[in-house]
Amino acid sequence: MKPRLDVLLHAREPDDRPWKYLPAVLALAFAARAIVALSGDFVLHPDEIMQYLEPAHRLVFGNGVTYWEFFYGARSWIVPGAVAAVLKLLDVVGLGEPRWYVGAVKLMFCAISLGIPAGMYFFARRHFGEASARAALVAGAFWYELVGFAHKPMTEFVATVPLVALLALCVRPALDDTRTVWQAAFLAAIASAIRMQYAPLALVLLGIVFLRTRKKTPLVVATVAFLFAVGVFDAVTWDAGLFHSYLTNLRVNLVLGPMRAGESPPWQFILWFVLAGGGLSVLCVAASLRQCRRYGLLLALTALILLLHSLQAHKEYRFVFVIVPLWLLIGADLAARLASRVGGPHRLAATVATVFAAVSLAGIMNVLPYQDRVYRAWSRETRYMGFVRNQDPVFAAYRYLARASGVTGVWQPDRPYYRLPGYYYLHRKIPFYDQFSGKALGTEAAPSALVSHIVSADPDFSVAGYSLDREFTGMRVLRRNRDEQPVRQWLDYAPTIPAHRQARIMARIDPAAPVSPANFGIRLAP
Repeated sequence: MKPRLDVLLHAREPDDRPWKYLPAVLALAFAARAIVALSGDFVLHPDEIMQYLEPAHRLVFGNGVTYWEFFYGARSWIVPGAVAAVLKLLDVVGLGEPRWYVGAVKLMFCAISLGIPAGMYFFARRHFGEASARAALVAGAFWYELVGFAHKPMTEFVATVPLVALLALCVRPALDDTRTVWQAAFLAAIASAIRMQYAPLALVLLGIVFLRTRKKTPLVVATVAFLFAVGVFDAVTWDAGLFHSYLTNLRVNLVLGPMRAGESPPWQFILWFVLAGGGLSVLCVAASLRQCRRYGLLLALTALILLLHSLQAHKEYRFVFVIVPLWLLIGADLAARLASRVGGPHRLAATVATVFAAVSLAGIMNVLPYQDRVYRAWSRETRYMGFVRNQDPVFAAYRYLARASGVTGVWQPDRPYYRLPGYYYLHRKIPFYDQFSGKALGTEAAPSALVSHIVSADPDFSVAGYSLDREFTGMRVLRRNRDEQPVRQWLDYAPTIPAHRQARIMARIDPAAPVSPANFGIRLAP
């Protein structure tokens, strides 16, 4: 088995030291990510706010919308906990406001994401050679998807970092020292803990380490220890049993899965893969099929991810994000080998770099053919999706409300909570109504008694006693004309949104599950 594995890995120890420009390229990669991250706000999927940023804000500041995952304990606190740590630190030093912490959290994830191009470099260096490694580093540093989504707290993006690092570790010529064994165990455990659906890939990579190392028992012990630590962390944060959130999530999805049958075809991920890559992804994979021995490992891992995720009915492109660095590694080696074989390698390298840059730039500007179809799924997306263009103006409106004077209550009559920036951007401990919780405001109740500001994208929407305050690319902020009347406050500022279908499922699988509160748990103060 080991000789066959060695042929598949074709690992080698480079004779020279790592490229001297590695730190410089990573610094430029961070700059590119920071520019996109700080140029504005966009949401690939509402889960970014719902499951990571909003829970972190509620944990640190006490106000935030609670969605079903955190009402029933179906999500781990690992990623929201990391965000909360940054928020708390900034709050301690007097920077606990959106104008500071939104950018700081983005930059933290940008820094974490540098593990992807770095891991690609060290993997390619041992798997292909130094020339391919440098090409892989540049590709990982500047490909538009790795740049554009770097600042996102989504588990698919974050878990890709330890997976690429584990991939690089797998091709080390020697894996017999204790430190390496513990590193492999940690990377596999943390990747699985962050994104449970990536556990099969982590297990495959960890299995490669197991087959190649002599320290099999320490590897097993280390893996069990790290996984047990994950379970304990989950038990402590949820005040429940070991792996509470993972088991709850799994049980819900086992029931929910059949209900979603027919949402999207089995080949949906392949179509998205083609469109998002601007044709380069298909070209790289097609060319690599002629040399399966050289690219067998990367092709097998790509096929594994696509196959496992294609079996489920509910599909979103972000679910298979980990295949992006895999096909880029293939493309980097193909480009490096082609440049070395053809006369005038510098000219050919310049041509390849130009094509890569053109496609990547088109991607970050959202002008690739049919690119907009990639980010659509079956749930809660808005019509806005752009890295630096076509950004949702609702974020600018809530950034304004976070710092404007006289904001004592907000109502968004045309959107539900899960399509809003939430308290993470609003930040104030004030009543905050959406289109469902605020239904009565436009009819039975007097809006002036409950909110000072109204936000709507409907140009024809108007309420007596309110006039236009500010407008952000069609998103209008209306302000109450007279501020004398106080707004009725809430007893607490954590409205609860347990999805009806998930609530019914939880009632079936766990009789002890909490009961959904009436009226989103909103209680007006006396």
